[in-house]
Amino acid sequence: MDNLVIPLYLEFGRTSICYKEENSYYDKPDKFKVGVGGYVGVNLNTIQKLKYQENGNDKKVKISDDFNTSNFIYGLSAYIGYDDWSLYAKYDLNTIFKDNPIDQRNVSIGIRLSR
Repeated sequence: MDNLVIPLYLEFGRTSICYKEENSYYDKPDKFKVGVGGYVGVNLNTIQKLKYQENGNDKKVKISDDFNTSNFIYGLSAYIGYDDWSLYAKYDLNTIFKDNPIDQRNVSIGIRLSR
């Protein structure tokens, strides 16, 4: 699934504003940060990729369809980090499939780099 997502976070950490003649910037003397928020997005494309062998030849097939997936995604996310590195977690509040007897939701965790 290819999604276009817009996140919105509230970041907590010590910050001060430094003013100069030409510009101003945020200075973060304590580089520890925590962010909580959410996101909304839309499903752009859903593709199934199949790789298999047939008669000793490698085959690759791509099938593009909606596969009964939800068109909109939304959820909660948070991160905790130090300096430019953070660990993040993301949880979809909507289900992956529209009509499924089992409510399946995406959960993502990873490393985030920010400057």
